[in-house]
Amino acid sequence: MPTTVDDIARGFRIGDTFYAWGTLFDAVAPGAVEAGYASTEIACASAYGFATVSAAITAPRPDRPVMGLTYELAGSGPSAKDVFAQLVVRLGAPTSIDREEENAGNESAVVLHAEWSRGEVALALSLYGAARPSDFGDGIGALYVNWDNVAVASAPFIDAWRAANEELAEAAAAAAMVHTFAVAYPINPLPAPACLHHPEILKTPAPIAARLGEVGFALWSDAAGTRWHLSTAADSIVLGGPDSSTIQVLEIEPAKGGGFAGIEVGPWSVRSAWLSRAIADAARELEKLPGLTVERHQGHDV
Repeated sequence: MPTTVDDIARGFRIGDTFYAWGTLFDAVAPGAVEAGYASTEIACASAYGFATVSAAITAPRPDRPVMGLTYELAGSGPSAKDVFAQLVVRLGAPTSIDREEENAGNESAVVLHAEWSRGEVALALSLYGAARPSDFGDGIGALYVNWDNVAVASAPFIDAWRAANEELAEAAAAAAMVHTFAVAYPINPLPAPACLHHPEILKTPAPIAARLGEVGFALWSDAAGTRWHLSTAADSIVLGGPDSSTIQVLEIEPAKGGGFAGIEVGPWSVRSAWLSRAIADAARELEKLPGLTVERHQGHDV
């Protein structure tokens, strides 16, 4: 089927099957990924009028919408030069183009990369210096299609996430106990939007955040002292849930790297210098809490 702006604006194709933007990863590739960032490659004989060998699809999580696709262009279809020419005819001049003709003959390199933008959808083409083998067949390049409408993608999940944040704020307003710790390095917030990538990560309520700073984190309980939380100044996680009952405590000795100590609970984490007193103190407090499993890991920073 020919590539049209309307078609790309509405959704994506894998072979003859059309999926509207907003279709969940699990609906396209059920069971391919259990949890976390979702990515898989599936056989695909055609896309937007081009012969292809596969399509790699990505989503923030298996239960979130597909937001990126990479179609591997088949050597059995139009030549690399013809693919580029057809896209220019259909989409107009690229917004950017980079040529590296010296890479001709090198399957690991790219001789041309071009980009187009169609509102909420970004497209790009990379042509290889030579045919590149894959499990699905040889490819001469890749066509990328990315849906950038984060607001629409988040819409089905935002209310539940906001409600969880409100519940967290209520718990913080009457927190029974707050242990604070300071690490050696600034703690970077996790990328937004949390409701798409990691809905278990909530915004740290103001009364807790005010006690921290760029290197601080806290272990705190609700008024009843039964629900515990870990917070940085930006991000919090409620402990004891299906994905937040196991805490990883890392003590990695210097080797090629300088070593570090850290605590990880799902996507929530803090790191400090090796043999950090703050990490050790926090780990001991976590081990006192019922219903949680603290796993300690040692190694070398290779």
